[in-house]
Formats: sequence, C-alpha cells, structure tokens
Amino acid sequence: MTLEKFELAEKENDQLFSGENVIHDGIVDFTQYNKTSPKILWILKEANSSESGWTMREALNDLKEKSGGLKTGWANTFTSIIYTTNGIFTGEDWDSMGNFHQDQSIIEVLQKVAYINVKKVPGGSNADWNLIKEYYSENKTALHQQIQLINPEIIIFGGTYNFFDDDFFELFGELESDVENNSLHIYQNQDYLLLNAYHPNNRVIKHSTYCNLILDAVKNWQLKFGK
Repeated sequence: MTLEKFELAEKENDQLFSGENVIHDGIVDFTQYNKTSPKILWILKEANSSESGWTMREALNDLKEKSGGLKTGWANTFTSIIYTTNGIFTGEDWDSMGNFHQDQSIIEVLQKVAYINVKKVPGGSNADWNLIKEYYSENKTALHQQIQLINPEIIIFGGTYNFFDDDFFELFGELESDVENNSLHIYQNQDYLLLNAYHPNNRVIKHSTYCNLILDAVKNWQLKFGK
C-alpha cells in the first residue's frame, strides 16, 4: 500500500471512533514501519491526558527531551516499551542495551512501530475497566479495522488482551497457546505472535523481567517458524 492510500484509509478509519476530543493513534511513521520487520503493534488502554488537539502518532514520533531521556510524563510507561521494542530489533536484552539518557537514538525505535489505545478519548492515571470495555463494545468494528489496516505480525497487549472479543482473535486463524512464568501468555502461529502481557508500567514484575520475557517469546517464535 502506498503512503497516499494508507493516509486516506487511516483518515477514514479515524472518523469512525466515537467521542469528543478523540486522540488518534496508529502507525507512528508509515515509511519506517513499512520497511521494518517484524511489524509490531502495542495495544494499551487509554491516554493519561485531559488535553485535546494532539495525536499519539505525533507525540511518539519524537519523545526526546532536550536535556536527555524522555519528555516529562512519558517515562513510566514508555521506558519498557522502548527497551522491549529495541531489543526485538537488535537481539539485545535489557542489560545489554544502552541507556537512552546517554544515547537518545534508542528512543527513535518508536518510529518503527504502531501504537493504539483501546479507548480513544482522554483518561486518567487509573483506568476504569468498565468504561474501556464499554468503549470497546461501541467501537469494536473501528478498532478491528484499524488493526487490520496496521497489519502487524506481533501484537503486544499491555493489560488489554481481555478487552477483545473472540471474533477479533478469529482474524488470526488457529493459534497455539502457552503461558510463560504466569506473567506472559503466548499465542502464536506461522504468521502471528500475540502476547498477553502486563501493562508496561506494572508493579507485579520488574521492568527488566517484563522486557526479557517478551524478547525471549519473540526469539522463540522466530526460531520455531523460521522468521
């Protein structure tokens, strides 16, 4: 798909979501995403913001703070996302990757992925499960279409797997299932890897453990299916 056709399809899909002050999301940089393998989609709950007039796509295109590290308010969730994503592409684990306070180029890995929230309207620091499930139910068709437009090979659900209905998972065909240390549920086949993970800023397991569990699952999937 060309950039022009994608942008048209994306704009049409954006218009399907209900609510005021919709914070649009999706592929951060189409050109970078299109030439990157594997294609990765992160799915989280909602934006922790009361402001409108911005998009997640624009925000994630450059999260670098001039003084180093990530812009204020983004580190708690996106530190794990950045290191996990970078490790998938480089083959490194949490401990062997550099520090993005010294090397901000690591942050640019976000330009290679897609990121969406289930609930597209602003939320708070503590997500309301019932409100998000209600929003999913009202916007299910639009969400499914958005994910099909993104067309990822790997989907990392950050505490969001249980919002989706069975008919969504039918899009991916028959999936083998596995549980890794009770902290990561793995669903996979030749074409797709779906990871039911904690939220990236969870308090159950260390961020390094969170990252390395996902990296091991990706490596095992690639080895098993010759990726």
